[in-house]
Amino acid sequence: MRKSAGRMFIRGLLKSLLFFLFFALISIAVYNLVMHLYGIENERVIDVIPPVKKQTIITEASIDEVSKHLIYCVNEDTGDIEKLILEIYDCERLMLYYITIPIKTQLTLSDALHKELVLVKPSIPGYLKLSAITGYLPEETVYEYGVLMIEELLDIEISYYTVVPQSIYDQVFETELLKSKANSQEGLESTYPREVFSDEFLEHLHTINTETELRDYIEELYAQIKSNLPLKDKLNYMESYINTPGRNIRFEVIAGEDSNSAYIIDEALASRQLKSYLNE
Repeated sequence: MRKSAGRMFIRGLLKSLLFFLFFALISIAVYNLVMHLYGIENERVIDVIPPVKKQTIITEASIDEVSKHLIYCVNEDTGDIEKLILEIYDCERLMLYYITIPIKTQLTLSDALHKELVLVKPSIPGYLKLSAITGYLPEETVYEYGVLMIEELLDIEISYYTVVPQSIYDQVFETELLKSKANSQEGLESTYPREVFSDEFLEHLHTINTETELRDYIEELYAQIKSNLPLKDKLNYMESYINTPGRNIRFEVIAGEDSNSAYIIDEALASRQLKSYLNE
């Protein structure tokens, strides 16, 4: 009985080994057939394996003859975006424009952008205010996606962006309240916030007379801010900045209508406004 049981065990083991050997031979044959049919060489097999997907750059900085620079003022404690300015600089004409985009500006996301953002934050609505985007998007991508939103909203291509802590921002800019009659039947006046250079910054500007002094100031500023434009590329604008006369610096508000709850950009007026700044 023991010999019979031993023989049965050995036969079972041999059958199992033969089965695995047969399966391995079939797998190798199929593999070689696929390699032959698709013309793939063995040493190049690694090339046809999809690489691990890396984090892609959402927006890329560029150096342009007419640069469109989006400036975020960010609260250091909460991370909220408090102010938003579009700086347009025409290096050829030496014209510098600072266009305030009210942070309560209402915007409607395109279907394509909304679908992309839903993958990041499923609860993000298709209709929201600029001030709300930090509540939906992570800090690592919120400024880049903010660029895409402004590009859609204003139909322009942003060259680069900068994130400025509010303590630094307040050294450079201050808010000036403008009054303008709203486009309403009541004809009431609305208050428009416009960002202008602070007196402190204007005094500091008068002390900068050479490229070396300007370079030192830009390097000092870059140590305290975040930008997707490297310092070495920012310095390409240095000569133009130093040659720009004060009378060529303008402060504007993007065309639109203000209300207690939101700011609505007038697309037609804003388009004409920006084209005049872009010399188009």
